[in-house]
Amino acid sequence: MNSPRTTEPSPTNSNRLTDVQLRLGGVACVACTDLIERDLKTADGVINPTANYTLRRAFLQIDPSKTSVDSVIARIEKLGYYAYPESANEMSEAEKKNQRREFFRMLVAVLLMMQSMMFMYPYYFEHTDMDMSTDVLMRWSNLFLTLPAMFYCAVPIFRGAWAEWRLRQIGMDTPVTIAIWVAFIASTVAVFTGEGHLYFDSVTMFVALLLVVRYIQNRALSKAGLYLNNVLQHQRLFAERVQDYPTQKNAQLVPAEELKIGDVIFIASGEVVPHDAELIEGQTACSQALLTGESVPITKRVGDVLLAGSMNIEQGIYARITQSNDHSELAAIERLAHKAALHKPALALLAEKAARVFLWGLLLVSAGAAVYWYQHDPSRVVEIVVAVLVITCPCALALAVPTVMTAAQSALAERHVLVIQPEAIEKLAKVSQYVFDKTGTLTEDVQTLHTVHLSEHAVAMNMTEVDALQIAATLEAASRHPIALALRKALQEHNTPERMNDVMAMELVVGQGVTGTLLDQNYRIGKPPFALNREPVANEIPTTEQGYSVAVLSVQNGDTWDALAWFALSDRTRAGAQALIKQLQKTASIALISGDKTDVVQGFAHSIGLDAQNVVANAQPQDKLDWVRARQAQGYRIAMTGDGLNDAPVLQQADVAIAMGQGASLAQMQADLVVQSSDLNDIYAAHMIARRTQLLIKENLAWALLYNVIAIPLAAVGWVTPIVATIGMLASSMIVVTNSLRILRYQPNLNSTES
Repeated sequence: MNSPRTTEPSPTNSNRLTDVQLRLGGVACVACTDLIERDLKTADGVINPTANYTLRRAFLQIDPSKTSVDSVIARIEKLGYYAYPESANEMSEAEKKNQRREFFRMLVAVLLMMQSMMFMYPYYFEHTDMDMSTDVLMRWSNLFLTLPAMFYCAVPIFRGAWAEWRLRQIGMDTPVTIAIWVAFIASTVAVFTGEGHLYFDSVTMFVALLLVVRYIQNRALSKAGLYLNNVLQHQRLFAERVQDYPTQKNAQLVPAEELKIGDVIFIASGEVVPHDAELIEGQTACSQALLTGESVPITKRVGDVLLAGSMNIEQGIYARITQSNDHSELAAIERLAHKAALHKPALALLAEKAARVFLWGLLLVSAGAAVYWYQHDPSRVVEIVVAVLVITCPCALALAVPTVMTAAQSALAERHVLVIQPEAIEKLAKVSQYVFDKTGTLTEDVQTLHTVHLSEHAVAMNMTEVDALQIAATLEAASRHPIALALRKALQEHNTPERMNDVMAMELVVGQGVTGTLLDQNYRIGKPPFALNREPVANEIPTTEQGYSVAVLSVQNGDTWDALAWFALSDRTRAGAQALIKQLQKTASIALISGDKTDVVQGFAHSIGLDAQNVVANAQPQDKLDWVRARQAQGYRIAMTGDGLNDAPVLQQADVAIAMGQGASLAQMQADLVVQSSDLNDIYAAHMIARRTQLLIKENLAWALLYNVIAIPLAAVGWVTPIVATIGMLASSMIVVTNSLRILRYQPNLNSTES
């Protein structure tokens, strides 16, 4: 059994902890963010800090009684980096200023490298005819040219190494710093003594190329994370703001962030409460699962508080906003999504751990090489040690996973798939069975009225089909259920209005239907057992309704409910459903599970190419949950896709939960991935991008391993110069980043033949 998914802490249910999101500046590699994260974990009052290199973001919670945001920022700055509150717009200019400073630092390093190589030109070709004064001039010129590279350009590298040493951790900057200082000190000694090799060109080249490649990497990774970050920051929820309450109650749809304290809003059944509010009219039940973890809906009456992020699951209500936009559902989703983006998947953690182990091995290899060459050719010790330290720096290994994962999240975001749990990308690539809900997932959210069959009782009352449709549409006037929408649309086609003035009472029964009183007569519309208050007998159901979704309109007659009309409704298959099933069947088995009747579900399954043995009908929420658990017990890795309120439990149980963005918010709360469009091609894209992500990760790790297997022996035996080592190390990192970004150009399509 899968462990329950955790939900995002909310400021509404915690009086102590405060969510903090910071932009990070000055980070040059994965090790930098890893260092920040490790340091913050030791800080008193800081809870669950997470830093992400590609997004340049840190997410944490603080206990205001023990620390503050300013203290956290100051702590990060002591490590040699920069941090800005995500919400502080004025800080964006400071961030740009830092970027310009780093660009200038890189430019200076490149110019110094060019000048240093020019002064080293005679030594490249071993000009022995150079007189002593010229030799001294060249040596001292190189020294003075290297000083700015050491004490200005290389400062970010040294700063990172110093921070690593302070924390007794070893990172990417440590071997690089050792290599630079070994080469610089040896060269400086050679200048003062007039004897020995000079490595100033290696130092300046190493610093320059390292800064150049880091700058290119930063630009590339920023581009990869830009779309994703924009998606996370620009989610928009809407609410119905009520004007002239309570006299006219004119509702206007507005973005949730525009709501102010005191505004009155209408919250329909199935809608999310956008801000903390007070219920002022109506009675309902709200699910607070996202906020409190309570699975049982809470009854809400006039005067009760409605928490932002809870969902109204019964009838429409009116509420007055009591909290600011900071407590909105919009803010909660953004915090959740950003935290997910900052989360490190298992593969990334494994790669980082392997890199740290490798670094210790690298230092041991360097020490062994130094001992060996000191005994056989002391003049080459510095050259060999520098080459080993530089060429085998495991930047490529550390970048192998996070660059691909960030690029994958960006690619998915571009395809309207929001990643809530990043490890879902890994899991999705290994799914052995896709399970789909029918209504609203593989079918469109609307249904079409096929036929209306009047009962003998209705005929005796001289009721017409339009009369029955008018009563049914009136009862469903406040509902957004697909059947309700279909009935109301059909009534509109007859140019007949609803009988709203005759409504005396109305009550929604979640998952069953609506009961109401028109004038002095009680009616029901909904599922046959609900409408008739009993199970219908076989000969009672019109044959024309077989194979369709059925709703019954009934009227109360004493202690019984008599059928007036049977409405047969057909689902409209969503475009691409058949192609999606065909493509997914190449790599996994497919199942359809639905609460609809057997003949309806079987007929739909046949139309999209599914076998009957992979179809489950008449399934209640518990039935869906039990079925998925049984399949998991058989060894299947399940990806469940649904959109309904009753899909939330089974989504939580599935190995990978995919929720449709147009579906119930509670379903989305339990999801690993949210498909924000109605395009089924996006589900297929998620499937293929996940598989491609795994392939690219394997390629990156294989390259990093192969590179080091070849490079270490070559450097240790002296076949690689420090300059070549520098180029090799930087080239390997660029290969990893470039390979990772290939996924941004990947455009899987349902009509393709790729599997």
